[in-house]
Amino acid sequence: MIKQQSTRNEILELLKKNQALSVNGITSYLDITEMAVRKHLVKLEGDKLITAKTVRQPMGRPVIYYSLTRAGENEFPKSYDVLVVDFLSDIEQTMGKEAILQLFEKREERLHKKYSRRIYPEDNISEKVHALVQIQREGGYMSELQEEDDTRLSFSQYNCPIAEIANKYDKPCEGELDLFKSVLNTEQVKRVECIAKGGDACKYIVGK
Repeated sequence: MIKQQSTRNEILELLKKNQALSVNGITSYLDITEMAVRKHLVKLEGDKLITAKTVRQPMGRPVIYYSLTRAGENEFPKSYDVLVVDFLSDIEQTMGKEAILQLFEKREERLHKKYSRRIYPEDNISEKVHALVQIQREGGYMSELQEEDDTRLSFSQYNCPIAEIANKYDKPCEGELDLFKSVLNTEQVKRVECIAKGGDACKYIVGK
């Protein structure tokens, strides 16, 4: 699990966010030389955290693109496990779908209490969204804020710690959207991309 920021971790995060990058692409994000990037890539590939793929170009030499392996993906925070999904399936079979929904609702209640301690009603919407993004970042969601225009904000989450559960059940994604609307105290929150639905990130648009 990633615990501190380093060039190694910065490269892993870049590949997580961008899916695949060339050496030049990675170098453009970092304040180090191309040779230094190549040394890190050799080490990461040796650790089986990344894989390389040669892509032919219409003109010029083929370009090598690097992406995360499954082991590389596992470097990022995960709060689920195959066992958890199995347990949920067992609960659903023995106690019914209603029991699963109640579990997710309890989780949402806990998160609402937690988030409400750091997102204040008297703050403006921009301050609230900044606080929310920071909370999500601390939770391993790799959240980043983007200023869209004068009427809206957007933020993206490049990692989903409960993606495996969200792939099986819709309620976590629905609950996250409801949670954000509640703690931000606005209905003007829209999810436009979702990792569990095949997106590269979970992206939200918030009206100002």
